[in-house]
Amino acid sequence: MTLVVGLNGSPRRNGNSATLLDQALRAAEASGAQAVRLDLAFMDISPCKACEDCFADGECVIRDDMDRVYQLLEEADAVIVASPIYFSGMSSCAKLAVDRCQALWARRKVLKRPRKPGAGAIILTAAQPNAKFDNAVSELRAFLIGIGIEPGEVLKVAGADSSSYAANHPGVLAQARELGSRLLSSLSGP
Repeated sequence: MTLVVGLNGSPRRNGNSATLLDQALRAAEASGAQAVRLDLAFMDISPCKACEDCFADGECVIRDDMDRVYQLLEEADAVIVASPIYFSGMSSCAKLAVDRCQALWARRKVLKRPRKPGAGAIILTAAQPNAKFDNAVSELRAFLIGIGIEPGEVLKVAGADSSSYAANHPGVLAQARELGSRLLSSLSGP
């Protein structure tokens, strides 16, 4: 069965990023995939120590909830990262997990361990109507590439000025569902 892993980088379990991620994951499930959502803000994730020990064997020396994240990311056929925008970048809880994936980067780029092909997507929300998404998109695309996932579609939602904005905008919810469906169909090819 196809596994889709959703990384919720919001400190709100039911805020805009989480709501849109859920819509994308539900669409993937409706197409026959298994979906797992990880709420990064509520997990025990320490920052990367930049020790580079992972360059030797692809394993992080820190034992915390990233062990589960690593396992799921390695098994995933598709990954969706969702985050609110803070100062033009991803949230701090998303950034913690992204930085800790240095171990997965080491597996791909240093140790040359292959990974099955995978597809990725990004969902970003911002309160400001004129929000800048470029920094977060660039970092998250680099993250997906670094762990061996081909980045694809990016859903950017500006002007989400309340935690229930997405839930009250059917068009935005539909865009997230379409992202989830297209992500899954991209795995099977054109």
